[in-house]
Amino acid sequence: MKAEELSLRQGYDMLKSEWNAIAGFKNGEFGLHQGYYQSLSEVKPEVRNSANLSAIQAEQQSIISQLNAIRSLDGLADNEQAYVAEVSQNLITQLNSDLDDLQSVLTNGELQIGDDERINRLQRISASIKDKYVFTCFFCRKVQLLCAQRQQDNHEVETLRRYYKVK
Repeated sequence: MKAEELSLRQGYDMLKSEWNAIAGFKNGEFGLHQGYYQSLSEVKPEVRNSANLSAIQAEQQSIISQLNAIRSLDGLADNEQAYVAEVSQNLITQLNSDLDDLQSVLTNGELQIGDDERINRLQRISASIKDKYVFTCFFCRKVQLLCAQRQQDNHEVETLRRYYKVK
């Protein structure tokens, strides 16, 4: 019986050792996966530095200041002022959405994506903000030109009225 018990004990010990080895492999593999997924949540300095945050901030400030400047222009009818206000509000809403996306891409723990995807998203956000900046410059310049033309027209009408002495 002793030999059988010894054989049985050796078999159990061998199985226990194999199970521990399997558990070690499993936990090691799990640790590797966990480390990989954890790394996807972290923003690396190279990625963070790839975003030109100063240009984005300058464009954002320029958009806001240009939109504020055209709100106070004289020469727009009420419906035109309402249109300008609506366009301004839509631009600000979209800009805030872009800035929220930018913050989530650059904040550790917000997204689980690789560096290449982070960089792609940063490029898309930057391009979107640049597009809004270009549109804002164009739109505001057109509104300013419209107001200037109307002021010039009003000045010419007043000059003609004085010249012909019409009231």
